[in-house]
Amino acid sequence: MIYKIGQVYKDILSVSRDKDQFVSWFSTKGSGIGNSGGIRAARYVNGLLSVPCYLVLITRNTSHHRYNPWEDIVDYSSGLIYYWGDAKFSNDKSYSDYRGNRYLLKSFEKVLENRLSVVPPILHFSKFKPGAVRFNGLCALTKLDLTWFEDRGNPVKNFKCELTILDTDKVGVDWLHDRAKCTDLRKLNKKAPKVWKEYIAGNTKILDVWSKSILTKEDQLPPENSKDSKLLDGLTGISPIHFEAIVVELLRNLPQINHKIFRTQPTADGGFDFYGQFSLPYPISYTIKFLGEAKKYGRNTAVQPRHVSRLVARLDRGQFGIFITTSYYTRQTQKEVLKDGYPVKLFSGKDIVNILKELRLANNGEINQKWLASISEDF
Repeated sequence: MIYKIGQVYKDILSVSRDKDQFVSWFSTKGSGIGNSGGIRAARYVNGLLSVPCYLVLITRNTSHHRYNPWEDIVDYSSGLIYYWGDAKFSNDKSYSDYRGNRYLLKSFEKVLENRLSVVPPILHFSKFKPGAVRFNGLCALTKLDLTWFEDRGNPVKNFKCELTILDTDKVGVDWLHDRAKCTDLRKLNKKAPKVWKEYIAGNTKILDVWSKSILTKEDQLPPENSKDSKLLDGLTGISPIHFEAIVVELLRNLPQINHKIFRTQPTADGGFDFYGQFSLPYPISYTIKFLGEAKKYGRNTAVQPRHVSRLVARLDRGQFGIFITTSYYTRQTQKEVLKDGYPVKLFSGKDIVNILKELRLANNGEINQKWLASISEDF
């Protein structure tokens, strides 16, 4: 019983325990992950610690009878997963009343105490269709922020996790069973994989497999006819100049980033649509100049290598490139950027949707029209 990154496993406990490769695999006498919830915790059989033995986190990318108001992000290019806690809008409960959030908080407390030897390892899966899950990696919880998101138009306080995907492409379930049955803290990590032992020793090795960064069209766009797809449709109907102005405004509003950003004139723009600089704060105190391209394409018109190469050709030494589209990038386009080490960040249609949500500028498939109207096409 081994989970490998990118592989699909059967989640069919209600149909067949023998053929199920998810809940059943984790089950051992006195411990397991249960059969519901996005945040599932396994306990120590003999009560060795009050903190969970390990966590299994699930991101649903499929329709489900339970409404899911948040958007998790798996970013192999950076080796990070951004995962929301399980709080939803309620008149009676706060974020700390949700069981999954309590598991996350208990786990992160051990990180803050620098007791990494007892921090629960995390396995992350995507539920992309009924009866199946995809394994995304063995992770360590490296950041836990308390922030806001919208649930059907209501502001909700919730945890947002940063998970670091560790540099191993497979995890044996036997290790987790042994961990659950451990009765001696000195032996808790004896059978742990090398990358986990390095993590608890203070050396976090992030997954570094560039091929995992190649995204499919489906990975880069919201499902057709969904509310998120409707958001993009609202952008593809505006003028190219207005779209460029919107992109610049979105970048200006990104939190926790010090930057200056300007639009270029629509004619004789030099081959790019906006430019500026990011400033890393003290004590680094370093400025990164960038050029940007914004392309408003339909969901079936892909960005080709020549489009990105045009931006790359305009970059001077030390400059960074930003390419933003309402569409997606072909496999070859992504491969050339990664393989050749181009200093260019690619933003797809799904990234735009996520930014709009992060800035609370979209709700129920509609862009905030007051904000949209406030953005002028003039220079």
